[in-house]
Amino acid sequence: MGKKVSESEVHSEIIVLPGDTNMFWDLYGGRLVEWMDNIGSITAFKHSRMKVVTGSIDNLFFLSPIKLGYIVHLHSFVTFTTKSTMEIEIDVSSENVNTGTTSTTTRAFFTYVALDDNGHAAEIPQLIPETDAEKAKFNEGKIRSEQRLQLLKDIKKNLK
Repeated sequence: MGKKVSESEVHSEIIVLPGDTNMFWDLYGGRLVEWMDNIGSITAFKHSRMKVVTGSIDNLFFLSPIKLGYIVHLHSFVTFTTKSTMEIEIDVSSENVNTGTTSTTTRAFFTYVALDDNGHAAEIPQLIPETDAEKAKFNEGKIRSEQRLQLLKDIKKNLK
C-alpha cells in the first residue's frame, strides 16, 4: 500500500501581522519555522493518517526578509519515506501586496515520525513517486535520510 505525492500535498497562505514581527517589522524567523512545522505536520498527518512528531529539520536558510503585511506562501509535500518516517519538503515565498513582487524565502526538509498509540514508531504507507521530478526528489531524499541517520548516530555517540 502506498500513496502518491498529490494525496498529501498542502498549500497555505498567511498574512504577516504586527504580532508576527520584530522591532524592524520583519517576520520573526521562529514564527516562520512554526508555520512551516504546522504545514509539514498537516502533510505528514495526511500521508500517514497517524499521530506524528517532528524528528528533524534540515537546511533551513533565511534567504530574504518577509515584511509586515506581506503574504507568506507555503507549499509542502512528501519527498521520501522510510518504514516510519516522512521527509517533507517545505517551500516558502513571500509576496509584497502593494507591488505583487514575490521572493523565495526558504526551502527546508522536515522529517516526521509516525507513532502508534503506545508512542512507538509505526509503519506508514510508502511514497509512490510518479513524475520524473518526484522520482528525482525521492532519490535525493534517500541520500538525505542516510546522512541524517549517520549524523544522529554520531550525535548519540558523542553524548555518552
